[in-house]
Amino acid sequence: MKYTLVTGGNAGIGKATATALVQKGHNVIIACRSEEKAQQAVADIKTTTNKDAIDYLICDLSSFASIRECVAAYRQQVGQLDVLINNAGLITDQLQFTEDGLEMQIGVNHFGHFLLTQQLMDVLQQAPEARIINISSAAHYNGKINFDSFKGEIGADKYSGFVAYAQSKLANVLFTKELAKRYPSVCSHSLHPGVVGTALANKHGNTKWWTKIWKFLKPLMLSTASGAKTSVYLATSPAVLETNGKYFDKQKEKKAAPLANDAALAQRFWEVSEALTS
Repeated sequence: MKYTLVTGGNAGIGKATATALVQKGHNVIIACRSEEKAQQAVADIKTTTNKDAIDYLICDLSSFASIRECVAAYRQQVGQLDVLINNAGLITDQLQFTEDGLEMQIGVNHFGHFLLTQQLMDVLQQAPEARIINISSAAHYNGKINFDSFKGEIGADKYSGFVAYAQSKLANVLFTKELAKRYPSVCSHSLHPGVVGTALANKHGNTKWWTKIWKFLKPLMLSTASGAKTSVYLATSPAVLETNGKYFDKQKEKKAAPLANDAALAQRFWEVSEALTS
């Protein structure tokens, strides 16, 4: 049986992904901040799939300590890991900070997942067909990496939530490219899930105007099941094992942004990520 860990698996695309993979025979563990929401999600998925191959662990991606506790629990309680889906994410229009002093969006969307992946890499490498799937976004095409912004140096008065989000999504693709280079035995891909009607914009204290815009656009967005299709495809398709470090959209490989293919940038960003999460 395949063992799959999905971050943010209690709602939205993550929950839809977890549900689909349980239905396909995977044993899924969802990593969530809230125990109450995690327990409810597990109960829902069991009811939907009529299977018990679903469990949870507590993991707050804005806390390196919580991530390390999650990894320790995973090693003790599960041990095997075939697929890691770095799905959790957020967007906020206010400058906020993680427990470790990083700007919240890059902190959760990239650095938290970077640390989680690094901490679990030796477990993944034991799997015969290990896979890492990083949920990015088409927003990465507008992203730039500002090495002087990771700790909120830009200041609240100049902070742009959209700029920070695009940076974090470019980070996901760069991370994937460098993963494929450094760990060729593990199949690593990133993806754009589509514009999905999740609660992404309702987290971490977004102002009312952004929440209103999101609610207005939500009827035009994809369902979470549709948004999960590429994640599920990358987690299960034998075909994707023949490639590595690619970017996908609608279950098809797509050309990523030019900056996402900058090998020197990816290497430097990796080294900075190691330093900030050590």
